[in-house]
Amino acid sequence: MKIVVTGAAGKIGRWTVRTLLEAGHEVTGSDKKLREESASKKFIQAELRDYGQVCQLLAGCDAVVHHGNIPTDVRNTSQAIFENNMLVNFNILEACKDLKIPKLVWASSETVLGYPFKGDQLSYLPVDEESPTVVKSSYAMAKRLTENLSEMYHKLVKTQVVALRFANIYEPDEYEKIPGMHWTEKQKDIQKKNAWAYCDVRDAAYACLLAVEKNNLGNQIFHITAPDTIMPDLSQDLVKKYFPDVAMKRDVKGYETLMSIDKAKEILGYEPRYTWRNVLNKDGSLKALPEDQLSLANI
Repeated sequence: MKIVVTGAAGKIGRWTVRTLLEAGHEVTGSDKKLREESASKKFIQAELRDYGQVCQLLAGCDAVVHHGNIPTDVRNTSQAIFENNMLVNFNILEACKDLKIPKLVWASSETVLGYPFKGDQLSYLPVDEESPTVVKSSYAMAKRLTENLSEMYHKLVKTQVVALRFANIYEPDEYEKIPGMHWTEKQKDIQKKNAWAYCDVRDAAYACLLAVEKNNLGNQIFHITAPDTIMPDLSQDLVKKYFPDVAMKRDVKGYETLMSIDKAKEILGYEPRYTWRNVLNKDGSLKALPEDQLSLANI
């Protein structure tokens, strides 16, 4: 399959390119900046706010995996994030329609669920794809509006459009930051802002592969996280302490994620393979990693 990956120089994009190539697909990577280290031999610099460049980039492909957005509210104004991301996402959807590209997978976010989470705004835990959305930033607003646009475009042209709501993304050599950043009592309270959800970048890329290879999905939204929380505490204990008044939609076992991935498991066959519990030693230090993973993580 000929696949274009936008945002291919970014954190998830780099690993998505690599994962798609390893699965035997022909991949064109694209970003606003050139990354010589990209795994894709074909890498095109493109400005996704320019519809003509988007059409040139996507022409002839069988599928698009779209990661090319401004990623956070930290380094950009709210207006810049909304203006850029909405225009870029519209151009991708419009080009897929005009060029009759049958499959689009794009990166949404857990932020549409109400990040930062507050107990009186959560209907239940674990949050799932049926949970009400509560947007609190221009970044989340653009993601949620693009989910709505995706549904409109699917109804218009009946192509496959899949939104993956990723949680906080970690690369392999970032896990050693977790104990110092997240495990104090103060940080546990702060990190409830997304119900302590996270996702290994390799599982995020794996989810992109599953979504692009699966047929007859229509228009779907899936939560994509690690199998567990980022905390050493049992999930039920975290809920009792930090969300005591929030109802449980179902029981959670052990350290299970509180951002439900049941739908992704059932429909996509998503089974996350990576967790910080298999990467960190008991003292919180990082276990030895294969050199190729470290070099990719440090690009």
